[in-house]
Amino acid sequence: MQEETELKLSLPFDQADRLKRHPIIRDLKSGRARTRRMMGTYFDTEDLFLKKRDLSLRVRESDNRHIQTLKRVGSASGGLFVRDEWEHEVPGATPDVMLIEDDDVRKSLAKLNGTAALQPIFETDIKRTAWDLADGETTIELVLDIGEVRSPDGASEMICEVELELKSGDPKRIFDIALALNERIDCTVGHVSKSDRGYALCNRTPPAAAKAEPVILSRRMTVWEGFVEICNGCLAQLRANESIARDAQDPEGIHQTRVAIRRLRAAFNIFRKVLPESDRRYFAQELRWLQQELGKARDLDVFILETVEPLCFRLPDDNSLADLAKRAQAGRRTASRRAQKVLRSRRYGRFLLMLERWCLFPDHEFAVTGLDRSIGRFAKHSVRRSEKKLLAFGKHLDLVDDAQLHAVRIQGKQTRYCVEFFASLYPKPAVRKHIKALSALQDCLGGLNDGVVADKLLARFGRGRNPIDDSARAYVVGWYAARICGERRQLGKIWPRLVKQDQYWD
Repeated sequence: MQEETELKLSLPFDQADRLKRHPIIRDLKSGRARTRRMMGTYFDTEDLFLKKRDLSLRVRESDNRHIQTLKRVGSASGGLFVRDEWEHEVPGATPDVMLIEDDDVRKSLAKLNGTAALQPIFETDIKRTAWDLADGETTIELVLDIGEVRSPDGASEMICEVELELKSGDPKRIFDIALALNERIDCTVGHVSKSDRGYALCNRTPPAAAKAEPVILSRRMTVWEGFVEICNGCLAQLRANESIARDAQDPEGIHQTRVAIRRLRAAFNIFRKVLPESDRRYFAQELRWLQQELGKARDLDVFILETVEPLCFRLPDDNSLADLAKRAQAGRRTASRRAQKVLRSRRYGRFLLMLERWCLFPDHEFAVTGLDRSIGRFAKHSVRRSEKKLLAFGKHLDLVDDAQLHAVRIQGKQTRYCVEFFASLYPKPAVRKHIKALSALQDCLGGLNDGVVADKLLARFGRGRNPIDDSARAYVVGWYAARICGERRQLGKIWPRLVKQDQYWD
């Protein structure tokens, strides 16, 4: 058995030639480039026995040889794929699982009754160009894969990606080389393996947007370990929704991508006093940029789905609303293209590489800022401080204006993320009750922000020689005015639930 440590980068096809001429390859390559065509067939049972056990089985034909590879699928450490793999040469295109030496794997595969139940699931046809890079005591194989994955029914997906596989030495150098590549070519971190692409292609079901999974912390963790675990959870949600948002498959993809970004921003804010300032400032800046860029598409999604379409449904013959809907849809298409461009951009790729490298290979002194202390005490102070900031608004809640209500909403969201991050350290019933109250507050005040955004969108659509009809503007303003009045009344019922929360964190 071998352990594969690999970082994958995705890049547009028009960047492939630029990659081949990149100075990092010229300066570090050892020997000549090797180019070959590789035909691979992936096997599984009809009910996907292997996939359900996080295994992938492939027989690849290259240079008149057939190499069988079984991999344990998964990404164990941020953007690095760290996987067990078993590789054997076989006489032909049929796999032989009995060649696997690992006892646990053999026991699992024994249920297959040999290879009789296995069948071809999908194929890959790849042109691979490989370079060996020698950097001091570290050796890395850099490969450029261009080709496609094909399902038996003729569906296919094109592939253009780079793989950096550690052969020996320091794994941090993988990120250093990836960042050097990123300086000259448009590339970002790739999170989808060829086997995942193939299974998705066969499934023919569009991927669904993913909500955040619970963060599991232990009181034995240090503050830094807790922070990294929280970041990894946010990055997992970002990775799960990135392709959906990038391909504009579902408006929920953009929404959940922005949720992941907001949660990352909240994490950096909660831990701001213990993180190195220069690093924290860079990541906070990039996260703010991402949220703003993706926010334009999300704002229009909400405006169309929750305001324009309901109004048009109720007043189907109103020409002013039909015109507003047309302008909003045009704006949505423009904002969507912008979001897609951002998620394919070099800047976004650099942000991901920097963050994942920083989490895996920190170079700061933990004791200086307190990152080596226990997470338990830090969590207690963080939840207490965030809750205190939120409840401070309640002193004059009946008198606050819309701008102050917006501040309540923002702090409520910050407090909710803080409680969710540290939830595993406290009794479940108390935390669940707290999160429920915070979620109700967030939902209650949601219309306030939507109304502010709607005003800005109306102003934007009304620019130029063709202003928005006054009646359409009046419909939208009235729609939100009624909603905000209702939410103000509801706030009076929700706030006492927050005030009466048990202080379980103490």
